[in-house]
Parts: sequence; C-alpha cells; structure tokens
Amino acid sequence: MVKIGNQTELPPNKDFGTPSTLTTLYEYKAFIKNGATLETPLTFSVNKVNFTNGVSQLSGITINGLDLPISKISAWNPEKTGFYYNLVVELWIYNSSLGISQFHNRFVSIPLNMTQ
Repeated sequence: MVKIGNQTELPPNKDFGTPSTLTTLYEYKAFIKNGATLETPLTFSVNKVNFTNGVSQLSGITINGLDLPISKISAWNPEKTGFYYNLVVELWIYNSSLGISQFHNRFVSIPLNMTQ
C-alpha cells in the first residue's frame, strides 16, 4: 500500500503493528511464493503543489504513471525549514487461513520537503 501524509499525520505504528490510517493511493498486488523475492520499481512525482500564507497544499501526485488527485496541507516547519510530507509504503501479506490481507509491520517512510 502506498500512502502520503503531512508531517503531523502518523505513519504505521511499529510498536503495535498497526498500519497508518492514511488513505491508500496506490496498491501493488502480487503473489510471491514462500521464500521468493520480488523487486518492482516505484516512481513518483509531485505535480501539483501551491504555497500560500505559510502553508503548502499538495493536490496531485503521479505514482507509477498514474495521476492521482490528493488534498494534503503542510505547515511550515521552522526547525527543519521546510514543508514536509511523508510517502509511506506498507507491506501487507495474504493470510490464507483467514482469506484476508494483513499489515505485516514492515514499511518505508520517505520524507519529502516541498520547499519553494
């Protein structure tokens, strides 16, 4: 699951093993044999960001060629001197006993600075 949030929205909680509550923007679906590996690219670009009155508004992102509308606002962070967002990629696994996908408590969070 690929998600994006601002600097105040929480990423997954590794202590409790819970996924982020952010909306899923993009989803990879692949079944991989036990013990096998999969490498697949993730490309993204921010294509709509505006700056007004001390905030930035992110309204569009492209993930793997798919243009996605979003609405995220970030306030200026004076300590880090920027407008920050986090692109979060979560790993979910299929539980065949339950017949559902479950968060696997593995994720990557990529900080994005949208400073003008």
